[in-house]
Amino acid sequence: MMKLKKSKINRIVNVALIALVCYVVVSLFVLQADISSYRRQLSSLEEQCQEQELENQELDSLVKRDSDFEYIVKMAREKLGLVFPDEHIFYDASGNQ
Repeated sequence: MMKLKKSKINRIVNVALIALVCYVVVSLFVLQADISSYRRQLSSLEEQCQEQELENQELDSLVKRDSDFEYIVKMAREKLGLVFPDEHIFYDASGNQ
């Protein structure tokens, strides 16, 4: 009778251990699939980030170039008295400003 009880307990322990091992293995496969999915997502986000950085650099250079152009036009007008070909300049002959 004692041997029968030990045998039942051993079987229950073995079944519990097998179930635990199966659970751990399945959990590892699920986690591995999640990791792969997150790596693909990370790769996609990194690519988007690089594209956005390039766009930001282009826009920044555009802004700087435009502000440089405005500065150049301002200096050409003020220092050199230059105007655009289709531009008409009127001066106040009375001397009042």
